[in-house]
Amino acid sequence: MHLVSRNTLGNAKVLPALNNIKIQDSSATFNRLMEQREEAGEAWPKNIRLEPVVKKEAFKRVQADIRTRLKRLLRET
Repeated sequence: MHLVSRNTLGNAKVLPALNNIKIQDSSATFNRLMEQREEAGEAWPKNIRLEPVVKKEAFKRVQADIRTRLKRLLRET
């Protein structure tokens, strides 16, 4: 997740911080957050971006010049 300062959002909706949450399986958490984002649609806070974690091993056999472009494609803009 990438967090953005509240000051840069203006009047956009911002969710309160999550306290006392124990994360056991990050992929399950990521999937649940993706579901919540789809359900919320345009109401999803602009300061929460969801990007999958891709390990370096996944790009091991990819050519260096293509690797950078692939990584850029995985980022949410």
